[in-house]
Amino acid sequence: MKVGQGSARLPCLRRRCQDLSGNRNARSTSPLLPLFVLCLTVYLFSAGGHFYVVDHVIVYSTTQAIAERGSLNIAPELGFFAKLFPNIFPWFSPESTSVFYSSYGLLQSFLAVPLYLAAKWAGVQPWRVVTTILVPLLSAITVCLVYAISRRLGDRPTTSLILSLLYGFTTIAWPYVKFFYDSPTATMMVVASLYFLFDGSARRRSILLSGLFATLAVFGRVTAILVLPAMILYAACKPHVRFRERVMNVGTFLLPVAMAALIYGYLNLARNGSPVNLGLIYESINPFAIPINQYLVGIYGMLLSSGEGLFVYYPLCALGFLALFSSRPERRWESFVLCEFFLVTLLFFARLPFWHGWGAWGARYLVPTVPCLIVALGPFIESIGKSIAGKLAVAGAATIGFFCNLLGVLINYEYAQAYLFDIGAFSNYPEPGIWIPRFSQVAACWHLLWSPTYPANFYPYVSEFFFFKSRLDLYLYNTYGLYALVFFCDIVLLVSFWLVVTVRRNVPD
Repeated sequence: MKVGQGSARLPCLRRRCQDLSGNRNARSTSPLLPLFVLCLTVYLFSAGGHFYVVDHVIVYSTTQAIAERGSLNIAPELGFFAKLFPNIFPWFSPESTSVFYSSYGLLQSFLAVPLYLAAKWAGVQPWRVVTTILVPLLSAITVCLVYAISRRLGDRPTTSLILSLLYGFTTIAWPYVKFFYDSPTATMMVVASLYFLFDGSARRRSILLSGLFATLAVFGRVTAILVLPAMILYAACKPHVRFRERVMNVGTFLLPVAMAALIYGYLNLARNGSPVNLGLIYESINPFAIPINQYLVGIYGMLLSSGEGLFVYYPLCALGFLALFSSRPERRWESFVLCEFFLVTLLFFARLPFWHGWGAWGARYLVPTVPCLIVALGPFIESIGKSIAGKLAVAGAATIGFFCNLLGVLINYEYAQAYLFDIGAFSNYPEPGIWIPRFSQVAACWHLLWSPTYPANFYPYVSEFFFFKSRLDLYLYNTYGLYALVFFCDIVLLVSFWLVVTVRRNVPD
């Protein structure tokens, strides 16, 4: 090492820490670590530790096939589940099906492989470990990235911390830590891509990393490709950057995207027989042949219906959507990217006859767009000041979202779906239950929480792979009882104190 080389690196490291947290002493005072520990603790305790629907089994089976056989063919794994639960897998025949590939994102399955191998080495059930740890871990990282993006866009540290906590506990992000599904993985990758894209210094390395994470988001969930046009346009039209630099930025962003397109095309050729065949059921639907009223029904249902409405269950998302159109002038390009991703995703899924997600908790197709809506709230929260009405609006919306989340976390939503079927809410699925407030999943979970007969034996032919025969759908609590609850409360209190002390002493506004 040359003389002075080590000291020359210190300013660079200091700038990186400042860039992430906006604080001179970021390495020792940033709230990111206590924020991550707090979210991870709550999310781990919230985990169900089992599968909920067949989709989760397919994603896990891909992990098992990769770890055990180095293959993407999951026919042997699905054959095992089909023999155990023939009523759940009536469409799969182990005797006649020798090749079967997942149509879901592959990234989550690959990320779960280390957990699978570690659990197998430790002699515990791999499916239990994978479903309990992976998604809570990725979701906790996403919360920290929301804080980092907010700081990068110029929000004060306290505002950024408020936004990250609002995202983590008062939006649809919390219930989805329970599901071994590809949406949380894609969400994390999209948010990471946005963080590097919004680097004000226009460094080429940041653009490259943004393209890389955008590519990973597509491997996590292929519909994440809907954010790419706005990102490319942002790189091409970034303000205060020379034309030549803009062209270089676009080329740099597209480099990992082009390489991934070749890999994705090869995988599609191997799995589906064509490089452009994604194996998705909505590929054959022509958006131009769909009547406008179907779009309107899908948009209204995904946003405002009592059964699935994102703005109904989580009103903060509605405030965030309005805030996208009233952001600061210096954030107009960033707001454009956030707004484009939300609107294009909404329109894309609104056209589908199954826009309701087949009874999933809330508007599951919009999960990756929720961070965009929450980040947009930064200027609004800072503009509230001493306004009582503004504070009540945010507090009221956050309270409703937290209450809905709590019910979604405590109660297995499949029990709620079965209960709604029993009372006639889905006589012509998904109607009429999806439009009538007393048939909402929140109302069903509230009833089941206090019902003396819950949990009823709704699904007598399944085992612990899908259900705990207990009132609360919490794996750690059901396994370790009061000890887990006391330990969880202690950790939350200690980390919350750590977070408050860090904010008050070391992150001044």
